[in-house]
Amino acid sequence: MKKLFFLSMLVYLAAGIAPKSFPAADLILINGKVLTMDARNTVTSSVVIVGSWIRYTGDDAGAMKFNDGNAAVIDLKGRTVIPGLHDAHIHFESGADQISNRLDLRFMDKEQILKKIKMAVEISPPNALIKAYNYNHAYFKDKKFPDRYDLDKVAPDNPVIITRVDGHSIWVNSKTLSFAGITKSTPDPPGGELLRYEDGSPSGILKENAENLVKDVTGPDMVIPGASAENRILQGIRYANRLGLTSVTTQGSLRLMKELNEMEKAGVLTLRFNLWITPGEMRKCVTEGIKFRDGSDKVRISFVKIFADGSLGSVSAAFFKPYRNNPATSGILIHPVEELDRLISDAHMNGFQTGVHAIGNRGVHLVLNAVEKAQKKFGQKGLRHRIEHTQFITDDDLVRFIELKMIPSMQPTHCTTDLLVVEERIGKERAAQGYRWNSFREKGVMPAFGTDWPVEPLDPRRGLYSSIERKNIENGKPEGGWFPGEQISLYDAVKYYTLGAAYASFNETGIGSVEAGKIADLTVFDADIEAITVKEKRAILDIPVHSLIFDGKVLDIRGK
Repeated sequence: MKKLFFLSMLVYLAAGIAPKSFPAADLILINGKVLTMDARNTVTSSVVIVGSWIRYTGDDAGAMKFNDGNAAVIDLKGRTVIPGLHDAHIHFESGADQISNRLDLRFMDKEQILKKIKMAVEISPPNALIKAYNYNHAYFKDKKFPDRYDLDKVAPDNPVIITRVDGHSIWVNSKTLSFAGITKSTPDPPGGELLRYEDGSPSGILKENAENLVKDVTGPDMVIPGASAENRILQGIRYANRLGLTSVTTQGSLRLMKELNEMEKAGVLTLRFNLWITPGEMRKCVTEGIKFRDGSDKVRISFVKIFADGSLGSVSAAFFKPYRNNPATSGILIHPVEELDRLISDAHMNGFQTGVHAIGNRGVHLVLNAVEKAQKKFGQKGLRHRIEHTQFITDDDLVRFIELKMIPSMQPTHCTTDLLVVEERIGKERAAQGYRWNSFREKGVMPAFGTDWPVEPLDPRRGLYSSIERKNIENGKPEGGWFPGEQISLYDAVKYYTLGAAYASFNETGIGSVEAGKIADLTVFDADIEAITVKEKRAILDIPVHSLIFDGKVLDIRGK
């Protein structure tokens, strides 16, 4: 019925005409700056909402024709309205956990981290397992990997496991290594690496699959100051809403899907979830008859997540040539090439989109090869396969995204955090192949933007700023931006955070632009974001989200 109604009204809406038979509005926004993200890049001043749906965008006079005297009318006073922001790549449950009950070490130097660990040891039970997250040695004075002896100074008797900000390596102490039985004779596992001292003994840094060597280390639960007892999923949703998000594409599971479905039935779900799954869960879906994109407009199955390589920060992203700072390695392939091909082919054959983690230029190249093989064998199928991160890519491989109809899923703040170490790790020539948002734009390829939260903060404003400036957010450098030829406009950055993310998740017919017939998910900033950033680009970091409309309803985001 909704689709039939939309089709019957399309000619009127496209022309900005309000037919007499059109139903009365529930909500009318006027006197704003509406960046619609439609095909014509239209900018209007008003939006009319009936129920959950946008019924009109145009001028204020046209909008007010929908008011029968009972509509709520909001004067935006020049504020910017955009489609509801959609983070195209996060780890929602991990992020929600860190909001409520995890020890977060983001942006800390080594001395600050050790002080935090020491405090956790002092307030926790004897021999408690101390776990912490988001350390980044790019913020250390020497920018080098730490080792187990650093942790031994503050936690000689407790096992300590600290996950690096990218999740691709961990830092542990001697007690943890001892509990796990890891010695100098322990071999590197396939797809993993133990950093070692000159005598071969483990230093306390475990990369990629080597992290599994300590998965069975246990101890009493640690005490975390300020931990919250509130439902972590609800807490995470409210946090995302406050930042202007109405949709996410996230690491998920069939278990999480069931939990979210119950929340949807209870009417408390104010965030749309596209849940990626593992190859193992895909096989379960195939067995049970669950298909790609099954679900509701609020909770649905998304792509199959596969890993090709590691990360730049952990010196495990796969490149064609060795690292400049460590010529002994060119990175780590998580799977042999034949296995990567099989995983992608299996998903493609079964009609599932893939989202393959690939950061180094060799990792990206191998994923493109695998998708090409699968398409040649089974046909293109219109699955819009994605490469998650796509941080470094050669010119030749960049154009293959067009040929293979693939999507680069990218996180702008990875660029502005990593620029602190990129050239030291791989040199300036390869660095120029990195974070190529404008190159994709010039080729007509629309990226999907996100944050990789909790690897990076969830705040979309940081991503918007990174896109237009390419400067480290904390220090404001380098002057003029890092490889400024890859900067993009604020309008395009917003488009990739909205329409780009919606298209990547096959949701563009329902969300992603402010157009009649689409679901009324809208983010309202408390200023004209384009006008302000013309004067001072960094100002985007401080413009608050004024209000959020989800499924046609104005949410209370300030009181949460």
